[in-house]
Amino acid sequence: MPSNMTTDGPPQGEVTFLGRGLAVMHGRRLSLKVCPHCSQRNEQRIADKGYRNWCAYVPTLSDARPVAAD
Repeated sequence: MPSNMTTDGPPQGEVTFLGRGLAVMHGRRLSLKVCPHCSQRNEQRIADKGYRNWCAYVPTLSDARPVAAD
């Protein structure tokens, strides 16, 4: 199991949503850095709220996938 996977919740650390966008998971808290819907970078204070302000995208945690380590 990758180091950023947990057995009792969503993956931790950097995640994508079905291979698109970029977010960081800290426990159950999500910071949405790049939107998987419109592909635009999110402003930091909005990113930390877990959604995309401009296009109103709200991520689905069931779509979260860990970012593959190189």
